[in-house]
Amino acid sequence: MKNSKESIRLFENPILESLTKTNALFVIATLALISLSILLFGIIKIKLSILGYIVLFLSGTFVYTLAEYLIHRFIYHSGEYKNPKKWIFKIHGMHHTTPRDKQRLVLPLPVSIPLAGLFIFIFWLIMGNYVLLFFPGFLMGYSYYLSIHYFIHTTKPPKNFFRYLWKHHLLHHYKNETVAFGLTSPLWDIIFGTMPKDKKLE
Repeated sequence: MKNSKESIRLFENPILESLTKTNALFVIATLALISLSILLFGIIKIKLSILGYIVLFLSGTFVYTLAEYLIHRFIYHSGEYKNPKKWIFKIHGMHHTTPRDKQRLVLPLPVSIPLAGLFIFIFWLIMGNYVLLFFPGFLMGYSYYLSIHYFIHTTKPPKNFFRYLWKHHLLHHYKNETVAFGLTSPLWDIIFGTMPKDKKLE
């Protein structure tokens, strides 16, 4: 099952089960559109220099990479994430069991959108209306993550810069699940000492 494309049944209830599956590209496009819509509203509402807009947007994207690492390492890989009886298995453990299941490579919108709402609320408490420029960068970072994650698990590694990201993530799946938690960037793996020592997949 390690490289299986098959789906694992997570819920007996057929409605709940259907909600765990989704079209990845539709989710990515929807979140990217939401990001751009919030950004446009922020530009209209908040008057800053072009540099100010860029800095806030890119700051959101940078903070996303840290959130991605921390969530993957300390939440998705917490406890018995491979135990089918645990809730964390339904969120992430099943992905390690069937990493090529195309319908479960991204969180469905009924989960993604409420989580996005929670993050934007937390950031709003910290920075007020500037969240309208910061959060689009954060959400676009997530959309980028979903895109890369989807193509890593459904296509062959490209012969360009992105090949490194393919290899880094596949080492996490097929070599050592206790390292290589960053997907969009190895930066936080370098900083927190979770870079894989063995760089070979074989």
